[in-house]
Amino acid sequence: MTATDARVARPRPPGETVARLPRWRPSGWRFDELGILLAAVLFFLAGTFTNTYFLTADNLAGILQSMTLLGFLSIGVGFALMAGEIDISVGSVYGLAAVVTALGLKHEAPVWLAVAEGLGTGLACGLVNGVVAQVIKVPAVVVTLATLGIYRALALVVAGGSPVTGMPANPMFFDTFGQGGIGGVSFITQLFLLLAVLAEAMLRGTAFGFRILAVGSNPLAARIVGFPVERTRILLLTLSGLLAALAGVCSVAYLHTAGPTAGTGYELTVLAATIIGGVQLTGGRGSILGVLLGLCVIGVIQNLIVLWGISPSWTQGVSGLVLIAAVTVTYATGKRSTAT
Repeated sequence: MTATDARVARPRPPGETVARLPRWRPSGWRFDELGILLAAVLFFLAGTFTNTYFLTADNLAGILQSMTLLGFLSIGVGFALMAGEIDISVGSVYGLAAVVTALGLKHEAPVWLAVAEGLGTGLACGLVNGVVAQVIKVPAVVVTLATLGIYRALALVVAGGSPVTGMPANPMFFDTFGQGGIGGVSFITQLFLLLAVLAEAMLRGTAFGFRILAVGSNPLAARIVGFPVERTRILLLTLSGLLAALAGVCSVAYLHTAGPTAGTGYELTVLAATIIGGVQLTGGRGSILGVLLGLCVIGVIQNLIVLWGISPSWTQGVSGLVLIAAVTVTYATGKRSTAT
């Protein structure tokens, strides 16, 4: 028996555990994704048979547009959750970045500079979240809960407590990018779909995508094999802030205004979409495709609330109920799989 064989054959003391990373599996549809696809189809059919306006081009375009800005946030939050972290400050980052961008434009800064200021704001916010959570070791849920209020307060102070309006005309930014599109699909939505495809390809087909899931699945094993756990999580929380800021910048182009309270409540809807889409709260599992399907369910539900004449005040309540249902199903499924 060689020395290597002896090390492999060494009996483990009682209570000693072996840290394992998740094994790579070929890309393909998973049960979570098929289940949420079925749910999306059922809600779609419900809308089709209960309201004649549901299938019109204008209504479907409206659903897609409403999903777009939330979609940027959902990609960032989804990646953070997959790595075992959480970011609930994205709605406030969205509003702050929108205000910073709008103020830059109002003061006649070049469009590229105003956009860079907005994106830089989100980047800085996400970096602060990541550094405090990973270097100072404050739980990310506590950090982002605190910065949710801090960033919202900053948006209110910077904007003077009122929406930013009166920006000079800029046909390229407001008319072409903000309102234009091809085939009924806006340029902003096309940008979101492109980012979603790239994010899914990165997650499924690159070493960094595997590292994200490995860090979320088993941080101890990830450290043993040399993965930089803290650095990866800081990077993903920074990315979450950047994508939230990108959504804020796009909202300025689309709405031609920026309110300091914009994005309030978005964190609940985004968490609902990601968890419905199969992203595990404890990390290590999920896909951007699943997140998109979760967004579809949320978007259709919110649209049906309006079409069925239900008060819009129930929108956030429905998101909360759907979130509870998704977490319950995820928890029950996890216990069943552990038992078997």
